[in-house]
This record gives sequence, structure tokens and C-alpha cells, in this order.
Amino acid sequence: MRQKGTTWTDANGKEIPTYAINPVLKIEEKSVHKIARIALRAEKALQDLIEAATESHALVFDAKIKDADIKGHKHPSGGLTINSFDNTIEVKITKPDTMYFDNTYTKLVKQKFDEYFAGLNAGNETAAFLKDLVNEMMFTSGGKLDNSKVLKLRKYRDRIAGSKMRIKGKAFIEAVDLFDKAIKNKPGGTGIYVSVCDKPGDKKRRVALKYTDV
Repeated sequence: MRQKGTTWTDANGKEIPTYAINPVLKIEEKSVHKIARIALRAEKALQDLIEAATESHALVFDAKIKDADIKGHKHPSGGLTINSFDNTIEVKITKPDTMYFDNTYTKLVKQKFDEYFAGLNAGNETAAFLKDLVNEMMFTSGGKLDNSKVLKLRKYRDRIAGSKMRIKGKAFIEAVDLFDKAIKNKPGGTGIYVSVCDKPGDKKRRVALKYTDV
């Protein structure tokens, strides 16, 4: 509540006459309400922007799918770039997904690889090399699964599956197959990027939608 009159009320509900209030606190009172008022307007404007972008994305996305079906083209991905007819405005709406691995599956994968390594001939140089390679690719220096590198194991799975090693390498193949099943996609937050020309003939500039960009 903005303080008015000759008596102000503090956080404890106590009424304080203004003559007894430090001038610095009076300046703070005026400043904080001004900032909050503008911040709330900015919040409402961002909410309107998100609503407009979401609605426009749905309209344009549906139109592009219908157009692609008519022309026999590939459907668009989740993200879109929308342009004005004269190309003075560009709106980019991204919908990134985050890939992650289901922990239940990763434990089974670890068990399968352990099973595979247990069946290797410890004196075989090739087997020892493969074991070191897999462990290096699967785990970080801290001993955790490296989800990005482990995908590279797919090519080794395919090589084993297509060779004479497929019987002995059954556990290896099953382990990598389990990783494929463990891959999940988590929908990411929508990004909205607006670029405009301030004047005809100017290059487009990115509209600052974060206070740190102003």
C-alpha cells in the first residue's frame, strides 16, 4: 500500500507521523512504488506477448502442416520463424527438447555391460581394449554415466551384430538396445525472439525482452 497523508503505517501496523520518518525512507517509499508499478506493467506486457506468440505459433504451424500435406513436403518441426510480408519483422519461436535417460534403464544397461565384460577373456588384447573403450565412453571422470558419449556405442553395436561376434556380444548388443529405450525427451521452454526494423531500409535489430539486454 502506498503511504499517504501525515501518518504512515509500518509493517507491524503501527502508525508513524511523517515528521518522525527519516527522509531517506520517504525517498525509498516513492521510488519502490514507481519501480513496482512499471515492473507490473512489464510483467503484463510479457504475459500478453507469450499469449500472442503461442496463439500465432499454433495458427502458423497448422497452416504450414496443411500446406506441406498439399505439396507433399516434410512437416515443420516444433520451432518456427514467422516473417512479415515486407520482411521488416521476424519472430522466431523455439521449442527445444531436452534429451535425458531414464534411470531405471541405465541401471539395467550397467548390469548388461558388466555381464558382457565378465564373459570376456581377460588375456585377449582386443577384448581388453574394447572393455577400456566402453568404460571410457560410458563414464565421466567422476564415475557417472556420460549420456552424450554413450550414444556413440551404437556403431559398435551394429558392427558386432553384423559380425561373427554377435553370439558372444549378445549382452553388449542388448545393453545398447536398452539405451535406445531409455532415451526420453523433455519438452523445453519456449523461446521468443523478435527482430524489427526501426525505420525503412534499416537492418533488423533484436528487440530486448530481458532487462539485461536493454
